Amino acid sequence: MNFNLRSIPFIALIIFLYYDLKASPVEPRPIAVIHFEQIDHLIYIPITINGSTPQRFILDSGASVWVIDPSQVSELGLKTQGNGIIHGAGSGSVDVTYADSISFGLAGIKNIVPKTTIIDISNAVPGQKIGGLIGYDFFERYVVEIDYHTNTIRLFDPKDFIYKGKGTIVPITIKKKQIYIRAKIKVVGQEAIENEYLVDSGSADEINDELISKVAKTTADGGVGIGKGFKVALGNIETFTIGNITLKNIPGVSGGQKIGAGLLHNYTVIFDYTHKQMILE
Repeated sequence: MNFNLRSIPFIALIIFLYYDLKASPVEPRPIAVIHFEQIDHLIYIPITINGSTPQRFILDSGASVWVIDPSQVSELGLKTQGNGIIHGAGSGSVDVTYADSISFGLAGIKNIVPKTTIIDISNAVPGQKIGGLIGYDFFERYVVEIDYHTNTIRLFDPKDFIYKGKGTIVPITIKKKQIYIRAKIKVVGQEAIENEYLVDSGSADEINDELISKVAKTTADGGVGIGKGFKVALGNIETFTIGNITLKNIPGVSGGQKIGAGLLHNYTVIFDYTHKQMILE
């Protein structure tokens, strides 16, 4: 066999590129890397508001908007306008107002949000001071990879994002600026059924499903969230299946249909709204 020596560097380059591309589950390189604080599986990120000192925001895939607590409005002298009513995790409704064209800064990048919602979230997480919530606009703008094990978030440009890993790819549906997946649940004494679940990284629960209220013998205070306090039923889920992942004997809670950070934190989670997928590694 004869070799053209001039072609060897070219062949070597092809081999190098092939193995380099195979080795990485995500291409290209992230546009930002964010280190976060994790408490009860909730993600706290330092965010600046119009260039302010950093405030603690929760990364909340269940929030359809960016939210600022009224304490930040008074401290920073933000102008508000308009009024509205929303429903959150708690019971009842909440009065809100709005602020226009707020600049949120993190990891060297700025996010200009045309309309930010002002909501009292001072009691949303007992014992924690929160400046606001990072909501839908952020997830829509970037591919967001959350590594709960290293407390690191990597952001990617959706136009360039290619996933090459072996994680479970779960289709998502976007409704009213929130994302939903389909999963199958089985509780004691009930047939397994498929339900639609909100994916809520701002909830510390594992799985919420109204089926729990049919079999539960225990109730508890469900907290406040955005809204008023509420009670929940506690029970055990025999199996819960997302794609090719089946989880067994999981604590379940009534109160809507959603999966929270209590489940998500077991994985590296990639939210890719542009390609309508969530990836669990």
